Amino acid sequence: MKRLLLVAFATSVFAVSACASSGGSSKAADEAWAKQVAAAEASIKDLTKKEAVWRDTGKFLEDADKAYKAGDKEKADKLMKKVNTEIDLAGKQYEAEKNAKPHY
Repeated sequence: MKRLLLVAFATSVFAVSACASSGGSSKAADEAWAKQVAAAEASIKDLTKKEAVWRDTGKFLEDADKAYKAGDKEKADKLMKKVNTEIDLAGKQYEAEKNAKPHY
């Protein structure tokens, strides 16, 4: 157990130091964000064609993009995680229920 905690602590220290040292790569971060938003928009568009998109998914995506552009990266990441979760669950729900018929 102690070994596991030590490994987890060491990994988190290296991850934090790597994030802190990569402060000059904001252009790369912006490009990665743009790719993430584009992928989410494409997924939402696909779900919309299937009439399977959830009500607030697009709103969460807009809010995430606004938060990112305002500089609140933590809030943007949290909202993007929610968007991706909703997209994934909506897709699974569509697949599970696309052939649903009344049961008498």
